[in-house]
This record gives sequence, C-alpha cells and structure tokens, in this order.
Amino acid sequence: MFSDQLFSVFDESDVEKRLALIREQVDPYFEEMGQQVMPILNQDGHEYRAFIAKHARRHINPPMNTWVAFAERKRGYKMIPHYEVGVWDDRLFVWLAFETNIKERKEIIGKLKQTQSSFLQLGQVFVLSNNHMTKNQMQLTSTNYKNLLSSYENKKQSEFLIGRWISKEELRLMNKQEITDFINKTIQSLTEIWDK
Repeated sequence: MFSDQLFSVFDESDVEKRLALIREQVDPYFEEMGQQVMPILNQDGHEYRAFIAKHARRHINPPMNTWVAFAERKRGYKMIPHYEVGVWDDRLFVWLAFETNIKERKEIIGKLKQTQSSFLQLGQVFVLSNNHMTKNQMQLTSTNYKNLLSSYENKKQSEFLIGRWISKEELRLMNKQEITDFINKTIQSLTEIWDK
C-alpha cells in the first residue's frame, strides 16, 4: 500500500538506517509531490523552491519526523514564512509555518493579525501549533489564534503554525491521488490567504 512506505521508516530504530530509509522511501515522494505543489505556490509572481529535510546533524537520535519545505528563498527556509509537508510515525501534516528565528517578525505578526478573520474562515478542520517539532496542536478558534499569536509576539522561542493533518489510518483508505488532492487543497487554502 502506498502510504505504508511513508511510515514504515519510523519502525527502524538505528539512526543511520532510518536516514537511509527516509532517503530511499520518503524523499522521492516529496520530490514527486513537490512537482504538484509548485504550480499552486508559484502564481502571481511568487518563486518558491523546495527544500527536502536532510537531517544532517542527526548522529545519535533518529529523526522523529521528516518533511519538505517550500519557501521563496534560494538558501534555506527557516528565517521566512514557509509551507511544510511531512510525516510523523502516525500522520501526514501540512503547515504554513512561522518559526522562532524568522526575519521581520514584527511585520509578519502584523500580517497575521490582519489575516486572522480569513484564516478563521477555514474552519476547525484546520489546527494551530506553537512547535513544529511536536505533535501538540489546538483547534483553530478565535481565542486560540489570538493566544498563540500573542505568545509568538512575546516569547522568542514560540512558533506559529497553521495547517491540517491526516492520520496514518485514514491515509490507508486513500489512494495516492486522494492524498495529493488533500495536500494541494490545504496549500491552496493557505496560500490564497497568505500569498495574496
């Protein structure tokens, strides 16, 4: 089954072997999926690039998740708003991510305040998070949005993420095209708000 190749890599406990499996089984999917996502992102003069996570500093603990990021920068993505598609051992996720070391943080926060009502219209199939390296999340509500944004504004180590995820069990009931559609529609919904 297609989706199993995205998750079976996390059954391997050895760091080098897991990294090898990620490169063999997951990264080619990210490359293929990126071909589908790029036309959605590269509209209205935008120029996004794909960055597949390399986990170059992983030597002891195997990565708990892996992803591909899309950003409008030639070198790296963590300092600017970016989109991420990735997998944990039990889910596939799609984020619009604003991380801790982002540049022009004040301007970004201002835009997040301006776009709040538009993001809230996405409904509670979307979720929020303050850390891309945990599975913690909260419902997309007005209160949660304001609280998370306040934390992002006042705490240097806070992050702001908005997106969707789908469980491994649900993915097993979907074919490859349905999974691609889920990713594309999620990114389309986010980019129509953020990139316009």
